[in-house]
Amino acid sequence: ELKHSKYVKSIVWCPSAPLLATASADGSVFVSKVSNPTDDGAVTLEIIEKLHMAATVESLCFSHDGKNLIAYARDTPYLSFFDLNDNYKQTKLNLNRGGGASVGGFEDHVSFAVMDMAVSPNGKYLALATDTSRNIVIDAVTGKQIRNLYGHTNDGFSNPKIGWSSNGQYVFGNTQEDGSVCVWDVASASIVKRLEGHTNPIRDMFSSKLSDTLVTTSFDKQTKIWLTPM
Repeated sequence: ELKHSKYVKSIVWCPSAPLLATASADGSVFVSKVSNPTDDGAVTLEIIEKLHMAATVESLCFSHDGKNLIAYARDTPYLSFFDLNDNYKQTKLNLNRGGGASVGGFEDHVSFAVMDMAVSPNGKYLALATDTSRNIVIDAVTGKQIRNLYGHTNDGFSNPKIGWSSNGQYVFGNTQEDGSVCVWDVASASIVKRLEGHTNPIRDMFSSKLSDTLVTTSFDKQTKIWLTPM
């Protein structure tokens, strides 16, 4: 049984090993090893690492190669990279830096919270969904901001979600205004399409890295599968 002291904010699978990571509002992150299923389909979970961060862990993902677990804790100006091959050694990537230089000298200032994040198919970039009607594409190594994506609305009371197309050319995101999916062209940083079908805002989305398939679930109690959305 996995039991945090407060509610779970994020659950992610490792792409290269049978590991499941969970993050909680209590600031904890659990990494668990998942057993092979028995004949009746049952699996067991063994917690192999417990990480503790300074505040509520809003978002979580694994790096493209599965070697790092990436986490964001509210009111911090950085992403935490935990190296699975080096005893979960923590490295901080400052979100206020562009190409290694601080923005206006205020490295500890944070103007947004990262509510969701996704690694690009080639592993070079991270797409960040924030609570300030702004999605950001950053270099996964340097933290340099590559693109700022606007045209939608998500504030502190919304549920921002983000994903990549399988070819890495587009970013998908929700908006609290309606039930549509915004599709940004990364090269131009502009919305080139809106996928409409839900009648209420989207709660969560999953974008496959293996095929042009996007799955969305909404407050309208519907789940939709979008084939070749671009």
